Amino acid sequence: MNFSLKAPDGTIIESYEKDHKEFIRIAGLEYEVYNPVDELDSDPEIRQMNESSEKDIEQGKLYSTDDLIRLVKCGAL
Repeated sequence: MNFSLKAPDGTIIESYEKDHKEFIRIAGLEYEVYNPVDELDSDPEIRQMNESSEKDIEQGKLYSTDDLIRLVKCGAL
């Protein structure tokens, strides 16, 4: 995610990576970009749930929105 933007007041905003982390620099000050997805990706239980969901999608195990609403209304979910 490397980019450089110029704000309306002329301030330059730059992004860069350092030590495998993402940062932005605004008016000479450095800020680490917080990405909560990184925490989720490191959780083994959530990673397993994601992998299981991806396999279900690949195998066509999908529900439409209408199906899900019907299942919730009848108490099946």
